[in-house]
Amino acid sequence: MIGKNEVSKALDGAFRAALMLTGSIQAAERAVLNGIAAIERYSAEDDALLLETVKAAIQRHPDFLNESQEPPAHLPLELRRLFLLTPTSRDCFVLRILLGLAAGTCSNILHRGVEEIEDVLCAALQALPRLVARSRAGARNNSDSRVVPIKESTNALGFVDPPGWKSRL
Repeated sequence: MIGKNEVSKALDGAFRAALMLTGSIQAAERAVLNGIAAIERYSAEDDALLLETVKAAIQRHPDFLNESQEPPAHLPLELRRLFLLTPTSRDCFVLRILLGLAAGTCSNILHRGVEEIEDVLCAALQALPRLVARSRAGARNNSDSRVVPIKESTNALGFVDPPGWKSRL
């Protein structure tokens, strides 16, 4: 039998993952409820709640998947920075890095090839420091016209291109 402490930890972990994927407390709560409903119907494996919650959270993504989102203000700065990435890039980062899921599992959840998952993750890991630097520069000098808003210049993978990047090609 599963103890209350184990259930509490599973719910907490599922909620945190859903929050990082959805960016909304309400959407994360709905994803956890959907995850609970799914495991009641299908399985009660060890990671079933987490996996079903993650699937539900990803299905709740907004229609603008190529745009970054405003991070929830109550998250620590380090986690808020992940919201500089597009939702697809953040999904790969959260699933592979924060949750430690295998590439094959991520591939099944995101309905993308394993190689694409790895490519998007690699690009996210490379882009994140640049995005953080750009957001810091933008915060220090909001009137600087060289700082391009993140939502306006994403490349084919959904990452933000550094200013002047295309002119160097």
